[in-house]
Amino acid sequence: MELAFQSDFPGGNGLALGVEESAERVTVRFAAEPKNCPEAMWFHFRVAGLAGRPVRCILANPEQTLGGWDWSKNRPVQRPAGGAWSRSGAAQRIDAAGGRVEWAWDIGGGAEHIEVAHCFPYQPADMEATLREIGGAFQTAMIGVSSKGRPMIRIYSTMPEAAKPAVLLLARNHAGETPGSWVLDGALRHVAASEALRNAVTWWAVPFVDLDDVVEGSYGKDPWPHDCNRSYGNGKRPETIAVVADGARLAKASRRLFVADLHAPAHAERQCYVPTRGWEPNSPTNPIAEEFGQRLNAAVPEDIRSSTATITPPGGANTRYEGPSACRWATERLGQQGVTIEISYQGTESADYGIGDYHRIGAALAETLAAWVTA
Repeated sequence: MELAFQSDFPGGNGLALGVEESAERVTVRFAAEPKNCPEAMWFHFRVAGLAGRPVRCILANPEQTLGGWDWSKNRPVQRPAGGAWSRSGAAQRIDAAGGRVEWAWDIGGGAEHIEVAHCFPYQPADMEATLREIGGAFQTAMIGVSSKGRPMIRIYSTMPEAAKPAVLLLARNHAGETPGSWVLDGALRHVAASEALRNAVTWWAVPFVDLDDVVEGSYGKDPWPHDCNRSYGNGKRPETIAVVADGARLAKASRRLFVADLHAPAHAERQCYVPTRGWEPNSPTNPIAEEFGQRLNAAVPEDIRSSTATITPPGGANTRYEGPSACRWATERLGQQGVTIEISYQGTESADYGIGDYHRIGAALAETLAAWVTA
């Protein structure tokens, strides 16, 4: 098979800038594509026709990513043909002409093709596979359509009851933030395995808020024409209009509602935490963030636990659009409780996360949420 660089598949992203091959190794120099966003964070591509040769992948535009040029703490993920996802080796710095810096990762040989991604990819097909695996514990319903006409789904355990508390889990308000999807996946699996959790709480989830960018491989942070997570209640995105309407129905029909919005921070941050306020200008302090963050952190297994449970962002530090976030919509518009949870692409300073680790965080989150809303 002829050597080929491919990113034309669901969630694909990556621009080939140069491919060199020898009998011993293939070297791919690539850029993460901004697509419709000012920052180029996400990438996911395939190199085919390797005939067992190892690959060196070189990220050429690190300065365009959220968090900047220093990718020394990053270990992207890789999957050989017929294999499972795993972390790459350590990043290697390349000092390019004119003072620029690029970063390289070496991937061992033995496969006909390999896939490489910023973090473990998660597409609608992955969620469908999980729902099949966990049986009938959850159902799905359409709540609206995306900007480009894709059906948006809600996953739910039961319809709400007036005497029963409810939890609404949101993921992928920023499409490239796949750790949120894996944590949600773990939470759903944990709830599906526990009749007690299902009986105590009504569980709803919208797994892909920025669905178009998930499928089309955009990072989805501050995209044109508006960021999903600055569009809750201002009518600027059809996706969030659908979530707002569905969440309002859930709040009205339940004893109480808790909204947990799952995100990921800058590319190299090796902490998982709850921000005590938003990043948008004039964002107020969330009165429950500190306590919830501490409880969640304590529930996470010690070997993958962050040393920091919460942070307080400076106002307006990381957004180009003003507007209500999912958390502010929950607290200010619905009068309910909610938090944003940032889940690292990488892990902690001492542990690189695998998919199973994200699942364990999801289980800890489900237990923390259930204990909180039933107290």
